[in-house]
Amino acid sequence: MNSRRIILLDMENFNGGPVATALQARWCRRMIENWIAIKPGEQVVIAADITTVTDIHQAWPEARILAGRNENGADLRLLEAMNESLPERFSDVVLVSGDRIFAEKISELAGQGLPTHVYAHAELLSKRLQFAATTTTTAINPSTALGKAA
Repeated sequence: MNSRRIILLDMENFNGGPVATALQARWCRRMIENWIAIKPGEQVVIAADITTVTDIHQAWPEARILAGRNENGADLRLLEAMNESLPERFSDVVLVSGDRIFAEKISELAGQGLPTHVYAHAELLSKRLQFAATTTTTAINPSTALGKAA
């Protein structure tokens, strides 16, 4: 087994909506890298709406970018990637999303002995996903926190 993580990123979930510019994509990258401490050699897979992939690629050219279409399109693409023999290829799975749609697959991977770690904004983390993961880390969504402070 390889001793490296795969990082699966649901960009719209992390960003709170579609990435609108390359600058916003770079901000997302800085925040995610600080949050989960990505190391050289780790595989990063980003799923996002097809209309945003050019901006995301400018910020993250070495990542594998999966373009989704329509509602849940990016989530479905990320689920497809999660079916690519991950236990044989990686030592850990990191999912950056709070979406419930990932709970069953995360539970399956954890059940196969692959440690699964979910990073999500606290208010966006599905209870089923939280229960399914080996561990979870939450943060306060800055846009929500600023809205409550105003």
